[in-house]
Amino acid sequence: MSGVKKLLRWVESSTALDKAAGALAEVIPPALRRHQVTDVLRGRPLGHPAHPAVVLVPIGMFAASNVLDVLPGESRAARALIGLGLVGSPAAIATGLAEYTALDERQRRTAFVHLVANATATACYLTSFRLRGHGFGGVARVVSLVGLTAVGVGGLLGGHLSYAQGAGVGRDRMAPGPAAVEQVPEWDVSRDGTPSATT
Repeated sequence: MSGVKKLLRWVESSTALDKAAGALAEVIPPALRRHQVTDVLRGRPLGHPAHPAVVLVPIGMFAASNVLDVLPGESRAARALIGLGLVGSPAAIATGLAEYTALDERQRRTAFVHLVANATATACYLTSFRLRGHGFGGVARVVSLVGLTAVGVGGLLGGHLSYAQGAGVGRDRMAPGPAAVEQVPEWDVSRDGTPSATT
């Protein structure tokens, strides 16, 4: 097992995270967890969690701003992309918190560290945005690099949460309609022993 996998396994099994992770879960009242707004934030109308799609906006904008930082004369464009990422961050946070209340104990530990990493990234890019506005472009680029690192850590944890721990998988699975039911053929064996499909 690689070092990264060991670290991810440690996060999901670390009971030291339970107190903080549980406290965060209590932020959302039980009544709101079953509210129609929460169902929308969880992506129930879509049939799958909305958070993985919504979070692409801030992640994409933030990462693109780092690319522009290495190009000459693109400082204003980089700041604009950071601004767009910050505008999209509240939706990513809201959909993430809505999912958080539906997680089991091990998933919640991973999700808590995932949230901390993403919150750190958002704080870094917000700081970078403000620094750029005051003419501290060099320092702002360094802060953005720290933010990009936090984005990577958050993405790694988010991927583990979804694909290894199965958070939200199959929760809103829709039953197939009559047209989606595959017609299974009946098989007949001819005299020479060759099977053939019959309808």
